[in-house]
Amino acid sequence: MGKLAWLVCAGLMGATVLAQQTGAKPGSPAEAIAAAGPQGATQDARPAHPITPAQVQEMMRLTGAANLQKQMLDTMLPYLKQSMPPYMPDDVMNDFEAKMAQFDMEPMILKSYQAHLSTEDAAQIIAFYKTPAGRRLIVAMPLVMKEMQQGGAEMGQQIMQQVVEQHRTEIEDAQKKYLQGHPAAAPKN
Repeated sequence: MGKLAWLVCAGLMGATVLAQQTGAKPGSPAEAIAAAGPQGATQDARPAHPITPAQVQEMMRLTGAANLQKQMLDTMLPYLKQSMPPYMPDDVMNDFEAKMAQFDMEPMILKSYQAHLSTEDAAQIIAFYKTPAGRRLIVAMPLVMKEMQQGGAEMGQQIMQQVVEQHRTEIEDAQKKYLQGHPAAAPKN
């Protein structure tokens, strides 16, 4: 069952990434925003005047995103540790964590921002972040994102349980067939 849980987790993470990469629903506000594109850019082209490194640093300072790498690592590690086999030596995860902490994300962040935001966009975003509403948004967004992730994970888990239960006989038959062809994979009692 541990392998099934790992596969379910991997599938849900993959589905989340795929969902984020697919286009917005026709007529939705997200589609309208995406269709407008950043100032000075089209959907397929970089902005004519990309955001400057100083603007990226200012946005990161205002939003607290300077801690992004640590937040990502803190979020990712528990899931990664759960997905590892129980015999994985602690040294492997400790080494991974140390190497990730040393990784310089700034060039990657700058490249991504410059591919999508213009200097004009950045000036307006920075100005907004400095308003009372912008500051409230900055405080609220991590909480909103956490709630959305938790809700999505719970929903995905419930749906997966329903689907697995509906296909239980099919899954058990597939497992039996697999184990007949791969006796070394059979659980040891």
